[in-house]
Amino acid sequence: MALVLVLGFGLSACGAMPRSGPVHKVIEPTGQSQPSAMPFNPQAPRPGASAQEVVEGFLAAGVGAQDDYSVARQYLTPQLATTWKPDARVLIHSGEPTTVPRLNEGEFRTSVEVSSELDADGVRTAQPSGSTRVLDFALTSVDGQWRISKAPDGVMVPEADFPQIFSPSNLYFYSARDSKHLIPDPRWFAKRSTASTAAVRALMNGPSSYLGHAVESAIPQSAALSRSSVPVSGGTAAVDLSLASFDPADVAGARRMEQQLRATLRSVPSVEDVNLTVNDAPVETSGREGGDALQPVTVPNRQIGVSDNQLAFFQGGQTEQIRDISLPEGAVVTKPGMGAEVDVFGFVDTADSAVYTVAPGAQPQRRWAGTRPTRPSFDPQGWVWGADATGTVHTVRAASNGNGETVKADWLRDRHVASLRISREGSRALVVTTTGDSSKAVIWIAGVVRDDSGKPIGLEKGNAVAADVAVDTAQWIGAEEFVTTALNQDSNAQPRRYTVAGEHDDLPSLTGVTSIAGGNGPAAVYGASDGRLYMLTGSSWALQSENVTDTSFAG
Repeated sequence: MALVLVLGFGLSACGAMPRSGPVHKVIEPTGQSQPSAMPFNPQAPRPGASAQEVVEGFLAAGVGAQDDYSVARQYLTPQLATTWKPDARVLIHSGEPTTVPRLNEGEFRTSVEVSSELDADGVRTAQPSGSTRVLDFALTSVDGQWRISKAPDGVMVPEADFPQIFSPSNLYFYSARDSKHLIPDPRWFAKRSTASTAAVRALMNGPSSYLGHAVESAIPQSAALSRSSVPVSGGTAAVDLSLASFDPADVAGARRMEQQLRATLRSVPSVEDVNLTVNDAPVETSGREGGDALQPVTVPNRQIGVSDNQLAFFQGGQTEQIRDISLPEGAVVTKPGMGAEVDVFGFVDTADSAVYTVAPGAQPQRRWAGTRPTRPSFDPQGWVWGADATGTVHTVRAASNGNGETVKADWLRDRHVASLRISREGSRALVVTTTGDSSKAVIWIAGVVRDDSGKPIGLEKGNAVAADVAVDTAQWIGAEEFVTTALNQDSNAQPRRYTVAGEHDDLPSLTGVTSIAGGNGPAAVYGASDGRLYMLTGSSWALQSENVTDTSFAG
């Protein structure tokens, strides 16, 4: 909150201002360029520039991250140039900024429409369309030239230019309830030689708030970098930690730290390995090749679907009804799901708007009811999840009897949850909320909070990966990717593949898609339309079956 007050951001109207002027694009960096090479070379202050031109030039210089924004600092008074913090916040703007004078001479206000923001740790949060921010400036004369004496920390970057200036890197933290898995925490850092240092410092600061208690770090909070940077030489990043409580005999602890650092730094361009020292001494990490916490959690290739209002398996073009399954009398079976062991199943009965689970040879269990309940999602710890149009989140142990319980997720209250899927390691929830209009959906990722027994007790407040998108379902296809689409549209739907950092690629359109399913990676994406099941094949959808639809992989 203090940072917000310092920045002076608020809601305001937005106008238009040409973005041309003091910014000149130069040759794109090649594969052999140094990480500090930048695609933009902002212009320094012009002698005799007006006060408004100085403000506009300063804002335009936000694209020049090289040399710690040395060009942007030239627009500031000598005193402010030493205290201004460009990395405190990045506003990614979709509209053109407008700068106008205020009542007092030398004071200006800039209003701008933003599509997303980066915080000081590189966490990117999508903003709803129409979101605006206000920045106030004060100027004074320095040696006869206007210079900015008061400015908010942070920079502005045009949305179209942002991917050329910043790149995503995944920090990795261990799952709080299962140390066998490293969980990606995507951050965005400027493409400069300090990216490795920024990643390690962010890692030491801990996970994003939306992961919170769902993950943990092997690096103690008391740890510090022994030197000011993390240099990279020959593809190896040298990380020297200062840690008073470190026990050199704790090989397992050292190995966990090294594994976490290696996974994180390998997502930084030009880094291939890590050399870890603690208190200026090499650490013992014997057996480092054994057990990889980055091994992906996969799901069976078999899907569950609906065929003639019965639960059925689908795999390789073949459909088979699941034997010895009892359904409620008069049930209309939709949105099926199943556990990773393929021995317990769930579905939504639209006849009474309720979620059921069932196992072969057992009676179906009515778990919860609600308005437009989501497809049940099974986590690896044995719990079944779901939500509904009121924003209520439910869970129940699949092996138990009786009704489910609610999970604390106050931030979802009164939101229409159109889709909720638990990640395959069980530490995160992928949530889609809508306003009743699928073109106004928000995609969130939130950490799963569990008690000491592993029982789910809450969802951390989610981070918006995308906003105002035409989506009402999202399905994981791995730890770092998911697919989305809008359902039941008369026209072509636009499925997409997203990364957890918010990057996306458009997939081939599909008319009237009624469901989408994601298996192990982008080569296992299926969509249903008009009672037929299709598989994504290259740039088209290939017909797989006319006997089963509404399919889902385990999880």
